[in-house]
Amino acid sequence: MRTAIYKAIAARLENAGAGVQHVGLWNRDTDSLARQKAFRLPAVFVEFEPLQWTRLAAGARSADLRVRLHVVNDLLASDGDKYQDKALQRLDLVERVSAAVQGLSGDGFNTFMPVESVTDHDHDRVTRDEEAFVTRVTDTSAVPPRHAATGVNLALETS
Repeated sequence: MRTAIYKAIAARLENAGAGVQHVGLWNRDTDSLARQKAFRLPAVFVEFEPLQWTRLAAGARSADLRVRLHVVNDLLASDGDKYQDKALQRLDLVERVSAAVQGLSGDGFNTFMPVESVTDHDHDRVTRDEEAFVTRVTDTSAVPPRHAATGVNLALETS
């Protein structure tokens, strides 16, 4: 289920032309950027927050899944100088990413609804803004397959 959601997000960002160069799973990826760049920027990292499952019938389960997108970009200008428009392009990128993902749905998950936006106000050259969404997921991976009875004749008598 999480694999399908991750792939759907990556495909949506690519097809929407949001300007994202790399999509990956979140693993505190910005911590090492001061030393090396292991991916192209701008990048979006997908974080799946903890789930509280509700049991359904026959091994199925459902939950409200919160997905946090970390939008990482390098900042080459500050907003107080003559390059203000260039500096503010990072906010336009965040809006394009958010717009692309809003309404996303697929097999096993309902429509993505935005629930939180966090703007990075404590950065050096690399910014990490966040957009969080919630979706209702249903996991049926533990549901046993159903078997149809074969070779059985049922006759109904009517009187």
